[in-house]
Amino acid sequence: MFKSLNRIRAAFARASKRRRTMRELNELPPEIRKDIGWRQTAHDDEIRLPF
Repeated sequence: MFKSLNRIRAAFARASKRRRTMRELNELPPEIRKDIGWRQTAHDDEIRLPF
């Protein structure tokens, strides 16, 4: 049971970190996003939680 809870907690932590990173990248000026190859429609590729 505790293994399952740890996996769920880890999945939430990864998803939270990914959302925070995506939010920070999307807040960059368009010129910088273009230079690093960050496309505006990156939200479509967001990984869903496994539960």
